[in-house]
Amino acid sequence: MNNTFNINRFGKILKHDGLNFFPNIILALAILWAIPVVVYLFTSLMPSDGTKDILDAFGRISVIDTLAKIALIIAPVRLYKYCNDSRKGIVYAMLPASTLEKFLSMVIYCVIVTPIIYIAGALAIDSILALFNGPYDGFAVSVYFDRYAQINYAFDYQDAKMLLDDTWPIFVNSLSPSFLTILSILGTLTLSAIFMFGNMIFKKHKTGKMIGILILLAIIIMIIFVNYVANNEALTEYFKQIDEDNVTEFIERMIFIWMNVALYTEIIVSALMLFGVYRKIKTQKY
Repeated sequence: MNNTFNINRFGKILKHDGLNFFPNIILALAILWAIPVVVYLFTSLMPSDGTKDILDAFGRISVIDTLAKIALIIAPVRLYKYCNDSRKGIVYAMLPASTLEKFLSMVIYCVIVTPIIYIAGALAIDSILALFNGPYDGFAVSVYFDRYAQINYAFDYQDAKMLLDDTWPIFVNSLSPSFLTILSILGTLTLSAIFMFGNMIFKKHKTGKMIGILILLAIIIMIIFVNYVANNEALTEYFKQIDEDNVTEFIERMIFIWMNVALYTEIIVSALMLFGVYRKIKTQKY
């Protein structure tokens, strides 16, 4: 294609991918939607000693977020499995759209449409189940978009309460809503971009190979980090100074550092992976 971007062509490729979206991924989404239902039924039917097991909204949000990540991981291979196949991919290659248009459509359906549809369905199912007098306490949708409440819940355990002082709520409220939103969006983009790239470079067992690479990288990074900390006298001395009086300050500092490292890491990784996807679409031979 000589013309890099044409709105009419782009609309057609969006329509083409949209028509193939549900036939290719609906079964996987249905399985993910069914998991909380199975948990609900299993918890409801479990024998008890008279006390009812309660699954609170925050705990269920953790399950929904985990399953949403799984949806992001499997979306590329479900939607664009054969786009790099030298034989079966010829249909994708012959689509009347430029590389940029195909790339943007892939990003839209893998990064935006898939998580939105899964999360909307998961929250709807959760709300329906919460209406019954069962183990679900509260509605997950009521706090799903409240990042501050989720952060407080993550540290709302008895052991954590004993460590944190009165400055903790001030620290949580000082976190920028825009920064938290950007971090969440970039996290979604990065995870999806990694597996979009894996879908484009591997011929078989695409998702499994990419997960294996990530595990290997995590092990290598952990070894490097542990060795760095163990051989850094300044850090060792810093850790020795941590006590009950400054543990909250230490936790807050670590969270601040982690958030900034995560931000720049996600920007770099997602940019590299997406560029790799674009180049692979452009240079793929059929």
